[in-house]
Amino acid sequence: MTSSKHRRGRASRRGADSSLLSSETDSIPARHLRVQSTLFQEVSRLFRGELSDPLLEGVAVTSLELTPDGRNARIGFTLPPDVAATGPVPVEKALERASGFIRAQLALGLDLKRVPHLRFIYVGEAPAWREEHEEGGEA
Repeated sequence: MTSSKHRRGRASRRGADSSLLSSETDSIPARHLRVQSTLFQEVSRLFRGELSDPLLEGVAVTSLELTPDGRNARIGFTLPPDVAATGPVPVEKALERASGFIRAQLALGLDLKRVPHLRFIYVGEAPAWREEHEEGGEA
């Protein structure tokens, strides 16, 4: 019983010490960062060439955040300007349908103990930099 009191005291001190919390978030293990980076690269590759749903054409992955336990991944995506006018709802439904395929491809391509559940978050409209860049190049 005294050990549980000791544990509670330690936990409450840890919550009160903000410098300890910031140091915990600053010291993300290198393996976690590598897995997160590899997942981002693979998901981006799948979006560029493997997904055949016409609703997902032009959708770009902008970020991937893996939870510390590796069970969930939040994937930020942007829409091209012409698709963004209709709104993200049809694309979100298409991404929900495609998440099983994406997870299966990740399982085949990566040697992970478990493939995280994917949650897609709409970030915004992709900038139309190509058109502006082409106009700037012609002048």
